[in-house]
Amino acid sequence: MKFFLSFLIFFLFSYKSYSNQSEIPKHLHGTYAVNCSMQNDVFIFSKGGYFSIFKGDDFSYYAVQLSDSIQYDKWIVLDGEKISVKNIFLNSNEDILNIVFEPSDNPEGSYDFLTNEKSFEYEKCTSEPTEETLLFGEVISYLNSAASLSCSKYNVDKSICFKDIFDFLDVSENNALSNAEINRASKLLIFFSTVNGEEFSEAGIFGMISSYAIAPILTKMIVSNFDFDDSRDLSLEEILQDRENLFNLEFDNNDRINFDNQEFNNQLKDFINKLKNLGNFL
Repeated sequence: MKFFLSFLIFFLFSYKSYSNQSEIPKHLHGTYAVNCSMQNDVFIFSKGGYFSIFKGDDFSYYAVQLSDSIQYDKWIVLDGEKISVKNIFLNSNEDILNIVFEPSDNPEGSYDFLTNEKSFEYEKCTSEPTEETLLFGEVISYLNSAASLSCSKYNVDKSICFKDIFDFLDVSENNALSNAEINRASKLLIFFSTVNGEEFSEAGIFGMISSYAIAPILTKMIVSNFDFDDSRDLSLEEILQDRENLFNLEFDNNDRINFDNQEFNNQLKDFINKLKNLGNFL
């Protein structure tokens, strides 16, 4: 099964790649909501991107967008692909953040929408949403990690991204991944492959949450296929064993990883769907 190494590098494949990455300015980091007491329309900004949460009457979505940061006039500009807009324009004034959403069909180089489109006001909150933090804590932590930056530049050097993801998952810092650490990766894999940016009805949200039941199954399969020394954890060497045959993954002369994105995506989606069906029986 060619997907197994993906739990370390799956973050790469749904985002634009930026060769000149600029972190989101620190003064924007934090949680912002239209109403902090309700937290139904929330943005959580970190150095490598943002987590957008919207819970409406008809549908809800949870979307992570990795993005660089560009300055235009008084605005900070971030990519908006995962929330179905071209870009989002941010302008902060102390604890108030004004956001203008650039329409997807806006002509390149045109900024008329900044005066034509409505500006939405978000207040800075003292804490992250409790429910989403419990469910998606791994995702929020990932946004604050070095991997969120290096993996958005994976076309520059995939090996840095690979190492940063391994270091992010290796909570115990023993250069090996335990079952719990692999389970953390499995939850991230499920989020990025089946949840990120998708719209859910109220019933669909319960189905989405229940899909996390497949995380232990995925973890067990990964360990059983790569724990060659039967140590109950995975070293980097074990994960890379037979990489050419399993993943079409190889290092070039500069020790940079080459990876077939499209083949990975097709196999991963197919496998996750099969595991979701299996999870329904748990």
